[in-house]
Formats: sequence, structure tokens, C-alpha cells
Amino acid sequence: LSTLAVFICYIDRINISVAAVEIQDQFGWDNTQLGLVLSSFFVGYIFTQYLGGFLADRYGGKRVLGYGVLLWSLFTILTPAAAHHSFFFSIIVRVLMGLGEGITFPAWHSLYARWVPKSERSRAVAVTNSAIPIGTVFGLIVTPIIIINLGWQWAFYLYGGIGFVWYYFWKKYVTSSPKDSKNISKVELEYIIEN
Repeated sequence: LSTLAVFICYIDRINISVAAVEIQDQFGWDNTQLGLVLSSFFVGYIFTQYLGGFLADRYGGKRVLGYGVLLWSLFTILTPAAAHHSFFFSIIVRVLMGLGEGITFPAWHSLYARWVPKSERSRAVAVTNSAIPIGTVFGLIVTPIIIINLGWQWAFYLYGGIGFVWYYFWKKYVTSSPKDSKNISKVELEYIIEN
């Protein structure tokens, strides 16, 4: 599910780049305005890197990553409404989306530090990081199909909705630590702690 969160993170991040031409044409934004909207995401993203790690260590990676996915999914869904309202609201929504996505990597690294034995951690991190290019390629291929068939707004509605579906399974099946899990045996717990 952590890998899937990274995948969702990247499809949500990519979709505006693919929809940018449609958005720019519809709202009459010049290249500077479009650049400001696209880059405003990173204003929020920068500020929650350290905060995400701090919160994950304090309150648990499950909570922090879960709430981060909900936050960025909500603002992904709100992107079309913000664009219809004003250029200014588009920037605000993108900053808020960046705040949600900024906690992704610190939160799942906090989870892996508790769940994955050191001897297996590199492989687990590599698998999860593989969702970055997979999500990017998926977004670059599927988003145009959605735009052509349903309109650019639906790329945001559908991808944002995936985050809410993901959260259902995250909330139901994941714990921040093996010690909190009811589905792990004492032997498995000892192995994780020792290694």
C-alpha cells in the first residue's frame, strides 16, 4: 500500500502537466501564469518534508501518510473548481496539494524503519521508489485518454478519487508498527525487531 501511495502521488502530480494546454486555453492563462500554477505545488511540497518525518515519528507513519493522501486527493479533486474560480485559487489549491504530498516519503520511510528488517530495507525502498516512474508513465499515457473522452476535469476527479479508495484499505489493514498489528505472530515480530 505504501508503493501504491507513491504511485497515486505521481499520477496526481503529473495530470496537471498533461492537462495544462487545455486549462491554459480554457482560462486564457499566459505561459507565466501557467508556470506559476505548476510551480506553486513545490512551495507546499518543500515545507512538509521535515514536518512529515517529525509527525510520522511522533504520531505514526500510518496516520501521517493516510492523512497526507486524503489531503492531496481532496485538493486534486478541487483543482478544476479552483481553476474555474480564479487563477489565485488555482495557486492556493496547488500549494495545499503540495503540502499533502510533501509528507509521503518521510512517512513511509518512518514505517519501513519499524516494519522492514535492515537486511531487507534496501529492496523494500527500491520497490516503493519504482512507483515514481510507473506512476509518471501511467499518468502520461492514461491522462490524455481521460481528457479526450471525458474532459480535462475528469483526470483530477478520477485520480483524486483513487486516493480515497486507497485510504479505505490503508485504514483497515495497516499499522504504524508491528507491535500494533494483530496479524503478526510473536516469531515474526521478534525477527523484525532483531533484524
